[in-house]
Amino acid sequence: MGKKFEYRMIVTIADTNLFKHVEFSKFFDLQGVVRSLWVKEAVAEGPEEMLHRGYLITKSAHCDFIKDFYIYDEILVTMQTRNIKHVSVEIVFTYLNPITTEIHATGYQKIVFADNQKKICRIPANFREAANEYLAEK
Repeated sequence: MGKKFEYRMIVTIADTNLFKHVEFSKFFDLQGVVRSLWVKEAVAEGPEEMLHRGYLITKSAHCDFIKDFYIYDEILVTMQTRNIKHVSVEIVFTYLNPITTEIHATGYQKIVFADNQKKICRIPANFREAANEYLAEK
């Protein structure tokens, strides 16, 4: 089993809705945050790649909600990769309570890579290498 990239946050009032649980859109926001931080911290020259040479394009995003988070809960988001292809990879997310280890949601994004002309291209070698390090069990 590959590494898991982790990100933690505390739920604040701004993250909740009228019913006092985390708004569904926050889960998709967290996918974007975790993906960006993974690029920054785990992909060799990832920030330079994104600034100067290419793009990550979200082809699809999905989230299955299991249990609500409420204000001041801590959320641990883990991220791994799967289904690495020539031009795409799936990034999988697990949202859990780090104290109880209960899973509250799972999700994924399918991302494709594009060059400076915004044309779909092969996954750059540095991204492929990082994706293989974080590869989830089949």
